[in-house]
Amino acid sequence: MEKDILEAIDIQRTRLFSALSSPNIVAACTVGNGILQFTPEETSAFRGKFITSTESVSYFIPASGVGSRMFDFLQYFLGSMGREHVDEIRLFLSNIESFAFFYEVNADWRRALGDPSVDLLALCDYLLGPQGLNFSGTPKALFPFHRMLGRNITPFEDHLRQGFNARKSIERFHFTVQQEHLNQLISEREGLGDSFVGEIDFSTQASDTDSYVFDEFMQPLTNQAGVFVKRPAGHGAILSNLNHLTSKIIFIKNIDNIQCSAHDAIVNETWELLGGVLVSLRAALKKAHLANALMEFTALCVAFHLLDESTIVHSWKEVEHILHRPMRVCGMVKNEGMPGGGPFWVSHEGIRTKQIIEKSQIDSVHLAILTESSHFNPVMMAISPYDLAGNKLDLTEFVREDLSMAVKKNHLGKTVYYLEKPGLWNGSMYHWNTVFVEIPSNVFTPVKNVMDLLNPSHRC
Repeated sequence: MEKDILEAIDIQRTRLFSALSSPNIVAACTVGNGILQFTPEETSAFRGKFITSTESVSYFIPASGVGSRMFDFLQYFLGSMGREHVDEIRLFLSNIESFAFFYEVNADWRRALGDPSVDLLALCDYLLGPQGLNFSGTPKALFPFHRMLGRNITPFEDHLRQGFNARKSIERFHFTVQQEHLNQLISEREGLGDSFVGEIDFSTQASDTDSYVFDEFMQPLTNQAGVFVKRPAGHGAILSNLNHLTSKIIFIKNIDNIQCSAHDAIVNETWELLGGVLVSLRAALKKAHLANALMEFTALCVAFHLLDESTIVHSWKEVEHILHRPMRVCGMVKNEGMPGGGPFWVSHEGIRTKQIIEKSQIDSVHLAILTESSHFNPVMMAISPYDLAGNKLDLTEFVREDLSMAVKKNHLGKTVYYLEKPGLWNGSMYHWNTVFVEIPSNVFTPVKNVMDLLNPSHRC
């Protein structure tokens, strides 16, 4: 066992300090050059293909975030003893009665909020701290995003409602959560009773995916007990969680991208489109392959921008990699200033493919290409973890490991370094067959800051 640990440390040390790469970005994907844009008639046809398909469907929802990130400005205000982020605090307080969580504020604080001399530091402590509402320690999945029919609704329940309002039944809802929040989520599920039928389950990030921590001399850190220090390796580590799902179609969407029930129809229609493109393309490629129709197969790849148009294939051997890869159909929304990774053409070892690239991955050489980008990724994708022959694939075999990211942190006053695995929909899906489809912008309403809950899509 110790030998395995030392080998793992050596592999991570080499990768961290000398074997990381930046993606070689060739161009931004745009409509007609990597991003598909469908007419209403085409959209309707794809939706119909999905609805009538017999493929099993699951939702995979990363939900490990905590409420503290939504309240950064309150944290800074509290930590600075009221000297920083004062304007944000005033704006927050002027709207506080509009938030669903206001109904959880106790009567004493509600009365105090009517007094101009209210102790704002004490209020922040009440909202964030464990002696009060403990928003800093609340998983984002259980934070009251919305208020409907006289009660507060969490993102966890919102996702279930939205999925169960779909026209095609969902086999399973799977949420990835932090270990310390698992029991809270289980209790929340049990509290819903028979409101939602079907399988609703959870998984946590496996500890064996954690990364070793190194000092500035490239030596692994140990704690006082002599045990090697490790840190969670980012959302790419939950690839192993995704790998355990066996549905033929899996929808992936982040926990904080959820809307009021009035938006359920447009969101589910978008899922039908993405699912329909996935089902249709896989069926067409399989049919062409079985008929040994290479030209038809290649034409499909070009029509769906699966291959770079400059790629010419002459034999089935050359397209073998297409037949035996997982496939993803990713929604892309027009870039209107919201955060998110972007769609780009990337070259690696002489092969151009479409990839989702985060801004943090782009080096200075390629920054100018950002200005050409017209769309970004809202993390709304339909995937199939099966090859065209129907074999379940091991998703860990399709990762581009050199796109791991180096993290620099302060640990007990010292600068330390560790690896984050390639992002789940970035380098961890690098060697997948990828299709980008333009989808409506109003299906992307993420809540990164609590003030985002004042947007119309969250005013239920």
